[in-house]
Amino acid sequence: MRCPNCQHENTPNSRFCISCGTALAAPETSAQQIEALQAEVRRLGGNLVAMNERLAALERVRGVAAPPLQPTPALEVASVTAGEVPGLAEETPAPPDGDIFKRMKEWDWEQIFGGNWLARIGVLAIIIGVAFFLKLAFDNNWIGPTGRVVLGIIAGLAMLGAGEYWQKRYPAYAQALMGGGIALLYLAIFAAFAIFNLITLNPAVGFLLLISVTSAALALRHDSTALAIIGILGAFGAPFILGGFAPETRGAAQAGESIQLLVYIMVVDLGVLALSTFRNWRWFTLLSLLATLVAFGGWYSEFGNEASLLTSQGGLTLIFLIFVGATTLYHIVWRRAPQAFDQALMIINAGAYFGISYGLLWDDFRLWMGGFSILLALFYGGLAYVALKRSAENVRLSFLALGIALVFLTIAIPVQLGDRAWTTIAWAAEGTVLMWLSFTLQMPRTRIFSYAAFVLVAVRLLFFDTPIDYVDLATFRPVLNERFLAFLVSIASIYIAARLLWRERGSLDEWERNAWFVYPIFILAANVFSLWILSAEALSYFDSRFTELPRFERFRGTDDNLRNAQNLSLTAIWAGYAAIALVIGIVKRSRPIRLAALGLLLIPIAKVFVYDIFALERVYRIGAFMGLGVILLASAYLYQRYSRAIRGFLVEK
Repeated sequence: MRCPNCQHENTPNSRFCISCGTALAAPETSAQQIEALQAEVRRLGGNLVAMNERLAALERVRGVAAPPLQPTPALEVASVTAGEVPGLAEETPAPPDGDIFKRMKEWDWEQIFGGNWLARIGVLAIIIGVAFFLKLAFDNNWIGPTGRVVLGIIAGLAMLGAGEYWQKRYPAYAQALMGGGIALLYLAIFAAFAIFNLITLNPAVGFLLLISVTSAALALRHDSTALAIIGILGAFGAPFILGGFAPETRGAAQAGESIQLLVYIMVVDLGVLALSTFRNWRWFTLLSLLATLVAFGGWYSEFGNEASLLTSQGGLTLIFLIFVGATTLYHIVWRRAPQAFDQALMIINAGAYFGISYGLLWDDFRLWMGGFSILLALFYGGLAYVALKRSAENVRLSFLALGIALVFLTIAIPVQLGDRAWTTIAWAAEGTVLMWLSFTLQMPRTRIFSYAAFVLVAVRLLFFDTPIDYVDLATFRPVLNERFLAFLVSIASIYIAARLLWRERGSLDEWERNAWFVYPIFILAANVFSLWILSAEALSYFDSRFTELPRFERFRGTDDNLRNAQNLSLTAIWAGYAAIALVIGIVKRSRPIRLAALGLLLIPIAKVFVYDIFALERVYRIGAFMGLGVILLASAYLYQRYSRAIRGFLVEK
């Protein structure tokens, strides 16, 4: 019985995979098997009837009354099913209950560790030991270069042969041997090419490609993830064990060494691509990707200064494209929906490529990095289209690729424009467009990216756009500045998104309706940012006036009038905003707006009676109380004047 997770072959009566511990499904019982079981039960019932008849005859001969015959099973088995047959139900494993600890107790740990992992760890230890022995032999000139390579090839082929010989009797042990043989062949060819210079580039690439194809073919033939993992770890470990990234090797190899190592990495990755297209071995792909990134990092640390930027970025791009295929082709070709692990592999590959490329290209191509991000967005957008065009089963893959494209498109804006207000404006517009597309195209998941865009907008508004440098205060003009424009466009975008959410509230997902319903959150955010920017503009205006004072006056405290005016302006803005919101709530007959306005009005009231009464000068103190009093009286008049319209608002539900 084959494990659905690791594809390992188990015995027919196994309840759990001996390799990974996954619960195995019960073997299906065919109609022919059920009929055979029914016939066997009837045969046994007939034999029982015959035995009863003989017993009755003997008892009659002896003169003993025979007991009445009981109904025989032969008359009651006409409708027997697989679940009623003794033994079948006992061998059917219970469905997983989701408790990993209970499942772990039922695993045969002795078989898993002793039968499988001991062989794998042993082979890995032998490979490392042989490698270090060969390194010692090489350093002491015990074996010549040609003999070393030939010895490695013979050992690798011997392990492959032994693995094939023992495959049927000891599959786990044999697969470990074959994985070790593949790793030794990689070691031998790499040493012949990159260290001893016994063969040139073209034969080396050909041999390495042949080994990659052999490794993939063996892994596919024996359906072995372990074989593939051992082979790939051995392949990527070869340059490190033999000193391919060591400084002394770099000096001996002369020009072209960097390209040779880079080609070696890409050839091994082609084997990964071939395997990943036919088998969705997620751990194998993840380990291959991580090993490739480590190998590229080792290569760049030793040869990055000598290699051209075209070589570095070109090699990295080819590796990226290989793993794009390794993480997507299986799903596109075989029309299989990707799971969370598959999606994580795609995201890791995309993020690693962009991050490393960002570091390589930033110094020389700073002005083009936004275009680079847009190219990546277009690439993943095209991938999303191809996946969806191939089959409807690829819709999850398509959505993920589209999401990655939107992320790169979002990143392109600040990368190209820098730390400016236009980045916030572009993100706000993107969030609104995505919100509109989610309802127009009936793509609910697109709203997740819209929400993410608005979160980024909120972060930029609060922490990047609000602060103004002291140097810029000298030329500050209220309202007529980039910051106010960024807030204005962002607030308008939030209101538009809120309107779309309210209009299409019936088509929202359940989690959106349960999360306090996102529409009020957007309305609240728009008002908070409106009040925030008005307050920030007032503070910045008086701070700019403060910078115009002579240095002596600033330190002698003659700027008290400006400080008092600044404090009074905040009270006036908050109270005035609350009064306007109250009027809107009365006109719109909206209880939430009225309650929010009353709550906001409490802030300036508390400020005047607790802070302004002590902090402000007499004239400003009078102005604060008089102004607040007028606003409160006007608000009270509105409540009295329109009492019927808002009657019962304190108790209405």
